[in-house]
Amino acid sequence: MDPNQLIPKPDAIPAPPWLMILLEQLLFLLHILIVNALLGSALIIFYRWFKNHNNEEFFELNKPIASKIPVMFALGINLGVAPLLFLQVTFGHLFYSSSVLMATYWILVIPFLIIAYYGAYIHYKKMSNNPGFAKFSIIVLILMVFYIAFMLVNNNSLMEQPEKWVKYFDNRDGTILLVSDISIYPRFLKFVFASIAIGGLFTALLFYFKKDVSNKQEKIKQGLKIFGIATAIQMTIGFIYLFTLPEDIMLKLIGRDLLSSIILLIGIIAAIGALTFAFQGKLFATLYHLLLTMIAMVITRYLLRMMYLNDNFSLSSLHIESQWMIFALFVVILLIGLYSVWYMIRLGFANNSGRTE
Repeated sequence: MDPNQLIPKPDAIPAPPWLMILLEQLLFLLHILIVNALLGSALIIFYRWFKNHNNEEFFELNKPIASKIPVMFALGINLGVAPLLFLQVTFGHLFYSSSVLMATYWILVIPFLIIAYYGAYIHYKKMSNNPGFAKFSIIVLILMVFYIAFMLVNNNSLMEQPEKWVKYFDNRDGTILLVSDISIYPRFLKFVFASIAIGGLFTALLFYFKKDVSNKQEKIKQGLKIFGIATAIQMTIGFIYLFTLPEDIMLKLIGRDLLSSIILLIGIIAAIGALTFAFQGKLFATLYHLLLTMIAMVITRYLLRMMYLNDNFSLSSLHIESQWMIFALFVVILLIGLYSVWYMIRLGFANNSGRTE
């Protein structure tokens, strides 16, 4: 069966697709940085819970980090809404279809998000007086985020491969996952180790700006070391992921398509730079190279999507019904929202005592 027959006709969009895609990628970059930081911080604390005893040094090191996870969780969720909306404007006919095909698992994302947020908050509140419950809460948080991330990887992969939608005729229960597609596993693991890396860098930045910290330089170097080790592992997984892609797509990324190859190469070089500066203990050089890496990888992610969809969808097929006044109003509200988020970040991170109330 021709998979193109399964693809719904896209709705008209209110502005040029390039503008929607630009906004989607920009806001996704902000969203993924925060999500990586919160999950990575949680994984680092989880590791330390079971490595160290519940002593004063443990709480001095980890409680300031734990206090920021609920703040980042709220911000990450809110910043995730906007790129998802822009994705649905341009690729909605694909995204909605893939969501329906895996609906049984997809519908659980919202309640699991709520449970994960409560896990983040309870973990911080119970660290000192009920460490057993705190450990349980952070395990719940991590498992919930793992589930959500794996479902997002599946949904994005399924959206990009309409030829696999024919599985619906053998499974109409909304339980279709691409578990037989080997590429989704390194794709998921890249996210996990990117989170650990960014979590390490976040802890280094947190202690850099925090006042009255004992052994500040040691804590900063410890966070940078975590970043460096996790980045090295993530890069290894990234190369594995590259070679699990379909051959024609892989060849485009390693030379056949010049633009994609250059952007990927920039990302790799910037990542090597970030890793090198991290082991040298240079905090802001590491941060700048990380940001360049993330920009290159977000662009590569989009180009990869279009390579997958090459035979099934083209942006030129979208019909534009311009609604510039409505779009301008949306942009104004978006900018106000982004400023509000920035203001909340300043409030959430301004209190150096580690409290979140």
